[in-house]
Amino acid sequence: MNKEQVKRIFDIIRYQASEYPKANCLTSKIDGRWQSISTQEFIKLAMQLTTGMYNLGLQKGDKIAMVSANRPEWHIADLAILQGGMINVPLYPTITVEEYAYILNHSESKLIFVENEELLHKVLEAQKQVPSLKHIYTFNQIAGHKHWKELLTDEIDEDRIKQVMDSIDEHDLATIIYTSGTTGKPKGVMLSHKNIVSNVIGCW
Repeated sequence: MNKEQVKRIFDIIRYQASEYPKANCLTSKIDGRWQSISTQEFIKLAMQLTTGMYNLGLQKGDKIAMVSANRPEWHIADLAILQGGMINVPLYPTITVEEYAYILNHSESKLIFVENEELLHKVLEAQKQVPSLKHIYTFNQIAGHKHWKELLTDEIDEDRIKQVMDSIDEHDLATIIYTSGTTGKPKGVMLSHKNIVSNVIGCW
């Protein structure tokens, strides 16, 4: 894969895999020890997660929300969402239950990834007002709630994922980022793959 072929956000990691594969593509401290995953492991986990979301009945064009600090799981989920043709709706961790409910309703999000127990309580409260939100998965292990790794599957649907990826244009919607709402209701800023990839390429 050459640089000129990088048009969509999910092309970036595949360019790295073909040209500059890394053993420590993503690194985090777990139980006091630094642990890394390689570029190929990153891609495989995202492929497993995309397939798991398809198995839930999610499909191209669906909105998937996420509320979390920066961590490897955020990036894995982001790649899984985008290569699956879905739209990532990232949320601020500090907003109110009412704001979560408004944004999740406005975006018609169907699934949300939540980092920790504190945020989970807020999302569960907001979910009562959001008919579209059917699935909640956590990044931390929280007793009685679904962990994101439960979506991972060994039976990767490579054909479907490739077909969807091939159908995505650089001008297609990738993410909706909501404003803080300090001047009224939060506004959804719609960003295409090209909006983001052009900035990445500009740094090369």
